[in-house]
Amino acid sequence: MRIFSIQPYLKISMLLALVLVPAVAYADDGGRFSVPDTLGWLAIGCGMAANISLVTFKMIKKMRVMKLVGGSGTSQSLTSMYQPVLNFHIMLNSVGFFAGLSHGFILIRGLDYISLSLAIVMTVSMISGIILRFTSGKNLKFFSRLVHGQAVLAAMLVTLVVLHVITRWHHGIIMNFI
Repeated sequence: MRIFSIQPYLKISMLLALVLVPAVAYADDGGRFSVPDTLGWLAIGCGMAANISLVTFKMIKKMRVMKLVGGSGTSQSLTSMYQPVLNFHIMLNSVGFFAGLSHGFILIRGLDYISLSLAIVMTVSMISGIILRFTSGKNLKFFSRLVHGQAVLAAMLVTLVVLHVITRWHHGIIMNFI
């Protein structure tokens, strides 16, 4: 007997994530329209939606499996939902990566250490994800899973994004006064 089905809630949360991405992408940038700023906010929004959805799915899957004692109906339905959630994660992170890369190329004159570090961490994460998804070699897949799944890499990425936004925002305020 199925009392609680997770699929409708997962679908609703994925739809909400898709609705929130444009809201973050067109965040207020001081009343002026700027393609580089919009690309930067799009990269942040896509990254947030992609990673939060995957992490939330994995947390729900672990909670439900731990609570089940011998019942495999819910865990089977969650297992079948993993591939669409993973594809959603890959798609949005790819869009976010290329939006962030375009943002960086357009604003290459303002390159600083934080921006360069952010580009390197994003690239390492993207390359390890591509290798993880498309390689079949056992050793390479294991190494890629170690790199891509590092909490330190994710924490560094989030920290660098926050520092990048703060320093660029602070720099923009100072430049408006000069």
